[in-house]
Amino acid sequence: MARRDAAPAKLKIGALCDCACQLFPVAISQISPEGCCAEADASWAGGDDFIHLTIADRIEVNGCIAARNGRKATIRFFGQIHPHVIEQLARKAA
Repeated sequence: MARRDAAPAKLKIGALCDCACQLFPVAISQISPEGCCAEADASWAGGDDFIHLTIADRIEVNGCIAARNGRKATIRFFGQIHPHVIEQLARKAA
């Protein structure tokens, strides 16, 4: 069952990821207060799990990579994004 405070899985939200001293664009999906999925243009480099995301040019959050699978990664935030902000992001991306 999908979480009520998570954005629908099919929505993609643009973001910038700073990971291992590299800045690159990612597509965010399945965003919730605790984390999200992110898809990059290339495979995620191993090693550094700390990341900084700038989501939709307005929300900045730190987190860590919980899992990697090719171009996709599961991100866990340090702290939370308010559910109301997630709703706003989902409306903007729809």
